[in-house]
Amino acid sequence: MNAVNRPAGFWKRYVAYSIDALLLWAVLEGLARLFVPDLGMGEVAHLQTLLGNADPDAGIEQQAAVLTQAVGLLTRLTLWLTLAWALVGGAYFIGFESSGWQATPGKRLVGIKVTDADGARIGGARAAARFLAAGLSWAVLNLGQAMAAIPPEHRALHDLIAGTRVVDADPARTDMPWWGWLVVAASVLAFVTLIVTTVFATWQAVAAIGQV
Repeated sequence: MNAVNRPAGFWKRYVAYSIDALLLWAVLEGLARLFVPDLGMGEVAHLQTLLGNADPDAGIEQQAAVLTQAVGLLTRLTLWLTLAWALVGGAYFIGFESSGWQATPGKRLVGIKVTDADGARIGGARAAARFLAAGLSWAVLNLGQAMAAIPPEHRALHDLIAGTRVVDADPARTDMPWWGWLVVAASVLAFVTLIVTTVFATWQAVAAIGQV
C-alpha cells in the first residue's frame, strides 16, 4: 500500500464527523427556526416543560394524557430530524465527498478524504451509496462505525458496502491535529458525564419508588 493511500485512523475520522455533525446541527436548527419554529430545539424545550410540570400525584387519566402528548412530541421531532438529515445531510455528505475536495469540511480540517477502492475520486452515485449505507452502520448500534478502528484498512461498514476508503489527504501529514485530541477529550468527558447523570437519576427514581 503506497503512502498516498494510507488509511486514516479512527480518531481522525471521529473528530471529522464530530465537526460535520456540529455544522449540520447548526444548519438544521436554523432551518427549523425559519420554517417550522415549533420543531427543533423548540420542540425539545416544550417536551422538557411538559415533563417538568407533570404532577406525579395526578390521576391515571391525566398522567396518560401527558404521556400521550410527550410521545406525540417525540414522534414529530424524530420524523423531522430523520427527514431533515436525509435531505440536508445527504446533500452535505454526497456533495462534498464527490467534489474536488473529496471531503466534507470536517474531513478537510483534519486532513483526510474519501476515495474509491483504487484511491480515485468518487462520483455522486458512489457518494450517495456511501451515505445511505451509513444508515446501516448506525442501525447496528454504531458497530458499523466502530469497524473503522480495525487495522489495516480502517474501513467502516458503509465503506465496505460502497467500495470506498477514507485516507490521509497528505502523506506527509498523517498525525492528528493537536486540537483534534481536545475534541476527543471533550467527547469522552461528555460521555462520562452522561453516564454518571443517568445512573444518578435512575438511583433517585428507584429510591423514590421505594418510599411510595
